[in-house]
Amino acid sequence: MRGSLSVNQPLVRNVVNRLLLWGSGGANRPPIMTDPLPAFPESAELVARFDELRGEVDRLVGIRDLTPYGDIDPIRAAQVSTGWRLYYAYMLGVANDRAHEDVPLLLDFAERTPRVVNAIVAQLPPGVGLSAHEGPYAGILRYHLPLRVPVDDPPRLRVGQEHHTWAERRPILIDDTFDHEVHNESTGTRIMLIIDVLRPLNPVLDLLNRTCLRLKRRWSAQMIADANGDI
Repeated sequence: MRGSLSVNQPLVRNVVNRLLLWGSGGANRPPIMTDPLPAFPESAELVARFDELRGEVDRLVGIRDLTPYGDIDPIRAAQVSTGWRLYYAYMLGVANDRAHEDVPLLLDFAERTPRVVNAIVAQLPPGVGLSAHEGPYAGILRYHLPLRVPVDDPPRLRVGQEHHTWAERRPILIDDTFDHEVHNESTGTRIMLIIDVLRPLNPVLDLLNRTCLRLKRRWSAQMIADANGDI
């Protein structure tokens, strides 16, 4: 299957997004949550095992060049960032077979945590940013655990009208359906653990969300293969 997961079926997606955002507070929902625990209590384990997780990601990026987003989803990357580099350990409920060896702790957490939708290692090279954009699907919230952050002029994030500068070990949860952008004007590389989790919703909308995500699962194999690249 070719194309772009992020831009397919826009009419249906827009209707579903409106329902999901209405069900999660509409315009009153927070863009950035500096305390992720109320919406994602399982994330306490990630912070507790920070050194182990950072160690396995350091090994991954030490032996492999992560794939530029432009090689994974060129349509969406042209709108966001072609130079952002990603590795999918877990995508829409499907494990990357290579992740059993590459990032076993991360994959184990994803597979035994029902709230997790995607588990991603994201690398932002020096000078690479993300243009202002909105997340394509409203069924998830995005957890950031910064593993490596440049000390001088660290990368920063804007979500809606709120601003945040990342620091190692300090996780946040964002609602990426707000307009947001990333700036990295440092000379260093930011390495981030990104976990997409189910948006808290009432039982009816939660069922709708889970159904839509299951339908999207047909994209998992392509996205994982493209991100694995030539090894």
